[in-house]
Amino acid sequence: MGKIYKLFVINPGSTSTRVACYENEKEIHSKKIQHPTEVIASFREINDQFDMRKTLVDEYMKEIGITDLDVIVSRGGGGRPIQCGGYGITNLMVEECKRAPWPHASNLGVMIAYALMEEYHIPGYIYDAPLADDFIEYAKVSGLPELPIQRGAGHPLNEKAAGHTVAGKLGGRYEDYNFIICHLGGGITVNAHEKGKIIDSHINAFSPERAGALPMIGFTKKCYSGEWTFSECTKRQMGGGGLVAYLGTSDMLEVERRIESGDQEAEFYFGAMIYQIAKDIGGMATVMNGQVDRIILTGEIARSKLLTDGLSERVRFIAPVEIVPGAVEMEALVAGTLRILRGEEEAKDYDNEEDRSRIIIK
Repeated sequence: MGKIYKLFVINPGSTSTRVACYENEKEIHSKKIQHPTEVIASFREINDQFDMRKTLVDEYMKEIGITDLDVIVSRGGGGRPIQCGGYGITNLMVEECKRAPWPHASNLGVMIAYALMEEYHIPGYIYDAPLADDFIEYAKVSGLPELPIQRGAGHPLNEKAAGHTVAGKLGGRYEDYNFIICHLGGGITVNAHEKGKIIDSHINAFSPERAGALPMIGFTKKCYSGEWTFSECTKRQMGGGGLVAYLGTSDMLEVERRIESGDQEAEFYFGAMIYQIAKDIGGMATVMNGQVDRIILTGEIARSKLLTDGLSERVRFIAPVEIVPGAVEMEALVAGTLRILRGEEEAKDYDNEEDRSRIIIK
């Protein structure tokens, strides 16, 4: 019998922090720590939430009596674009996450994990970070030499897990197929997965709470108008755009209730979101020259039949559509870390990554 590894997993989202204890692949205990909207709204910047979230994680660990661990695992690592796979958490990673150009709650997980690593004197890892990708060179060209595309794939962790699930249904390995995988959540990404690598990405469609691709000239004028600070500009894009900007809510169940009750405004903007997502899926089909084995819809709001039916109707001419609802990010973090601990995969070195041109922190 092989070694039993004890893992503590952290996965911060915009209004919650998921935590769990695992022994190898077996979940021993888990909790979704909720952060009320009014509490989150009281913090000016995402990084300001660190003490609050760390305290709640500490309380959870004390509550269930955690004293012995082998490794800490966290979602996050979005300080700069990196390759897919696992990385050891380092002080440099933490500092770059603090100054990340795309602030994201998952980076708080890296900060919390590093503090726990020091307290427990154990290693920590991230896996398939939000800014991870395997982009081909064409996918990195923006149109301005000063601004190469350095955004990452967005949701590689859950997307790859969904890819493995569908590949298993098809009787092969994830690396055997070409998939277009669409993560449907608070943020929406559409990625081209070619033979096990994320070679390109669209993050153009607006989502329940993100603005997506905006009219550049109009947005630039707004940024320089004096009406918004830099933080307000970022918040309008990352937490105050999309459906919540148009309808006042990002709750998909509420949007569907409005549509069912005959709310034409809700129906229109919901349809516009489907339209934009479908355009992104079509774009990724061209990246793979139309050689697409499956289109996969995954993420929490892939549970919405109204959404997946509308999308499937528009894109099924490209390839058959598979729906893998929900998110298995915790399981994916554990699986990747166990491969590293068991010597099946080598963790990459964040501090000495060869392609330092990917660094975007000034």
